[in-house]
Amino acid sequence: MTDPADRDGLPAGVVQAEPWNGIGNEFTGVRFRKVFTRNGERLQIDVPRSGSSILLDPMALEVVADQKPEFFTHLIATRLGAVED
Repeated sequence: MTDPADRDGLPAGVVQAEPWNGIGNEFTGVRFRKVFTRNGERLQIDVPRSGSSILLDPMALEVVADQKPEFFTHLIATRLGAVED
């Protein structure tokens, strides 16, 4: 599961990780993998271009999955500065 060359790159608290997968388009690319912590499984999402990374547990993923697409459209527009505060 864990690539020995990637072992040192594991986030704090992660004891094992599956190989990276990824998706992308003309605007961005992300990679993701399932990781294992002492407190259970998480989904690690990483954006190499910006250096952003997050670990999401099943409860957080349930909340994300429950959102309507318009919620994400608003988040993207806000991040790009298309929405005034």
